[in-house]
Amino acid sequence: MPDGVIAPRHSQPQPHAVTLALPMAGGEGDLRSVVRTLRTGWRWLLGGWLGGLALAVAALWLVTPAYTAAMVIGPTARVGSAAMGARVPTLNGRDSAGVAEPGAGDESLSDFARYLELFGSGPVADRLAADPAILRALFAERWDAEAERWRPPRGLFPAVKRALLAMVGREDWVEPDGDRVARALRDRLVVDMLRSGPMRRITFRHADRAIAVELLGRIAAATDAHLRAEAARRSAAQIAHIKLRLGAVTVAEHRQALSDLLLDQERVAMMIGVDLPFAADMIQPPTAATLPDWPNPAVVIPLAGLVGLVAAGFALSVSHALRERTTGVEAAP
Repeated sequence: MPDGVIAPRHSQPQPHAVTLALPMAGGEGDLRSVVRTLRTGWRWLLGGWLGGLALAVAALWLVTPAYTAAMVIGPTARVGSAAMGARVPTLNGRDSAGVAEPGAGDESLSDFARYLELFGSGPVADRLAADPAILRALFAERWDAEAERWRPPRGLFPAVKRALLAMVGREDWVEPDGDRVARALRDRLVVDMLRSGPMRRITFRHADRAIAVELLGRIAAATDAHLRAEAARRSAAQIAHIKLRLGAVTVAEHRQALSDLLLDQERVAMMIGVDLPFAADMIQPPTAATLPDWPNPAVVIPLAGLVGLVAAGFALSVSHALRERTTGVEAAP
């Protein structure tokens, strides 16, 4: 052997790594091998499909069906702060009621934007939590009608949750508050845009159809009432401040400017008290179908069958790949 040439080392052939790529068998490609594997294992595929269908049917029997209440709302005006106008009005009369708060273009916030942001959350949830009827409707599983008190929910999963919390020295909540109301509404409320316009479709899901429709209307009314009260508070504070300054200013020009501001704010305060929607008009009142629509068996059952079929096919392919690898290792010298 010439100098400088390293003789090749004889080593045993290494087994292939575990992979889903099937080796060539008698000139047969990977795709054909996979198809042949699936064809010979059709019983496993059928079992996976039937298993997925059975699990879906069992889950549908265990889950309580719910009704979806929906309503359509739109803004009462394109812009305008919660005070129904700018803090320092620059226009006279009704033109000042539609001016947004001063600031950059991306800082102006309309009453309708506030309405959507506060819908069922924050201070609105606190307002709703003050009504015992709303709490009993939202958390029916925690209300004991016979004893007329709150109790932990019954069932396997709530018991497991309480056990896990007890392991770390914590307890599950019993009586709901504003924060719990906000969380419950966040899980059940959905706001969708209609045809890329200003109108919004708001849906709320509940096991009782009448409660779903009533609660959606109550949430909308509470949100509008909160914004109206905030606007009235701001307007009253501005009127009080202007009157205070009028008593201290003696220059005629300054008094005239303050008088104009006072007139504008008194007009705003008068319009706030009108018994009409303040931040959002209800285009379509809350309504719900006569039959429960969630979950939808026509979607859940076929999808579960497809998932079971795919899972069975994947398991069959993995099993075949492992079997081929074992056969190859045993046949190696």
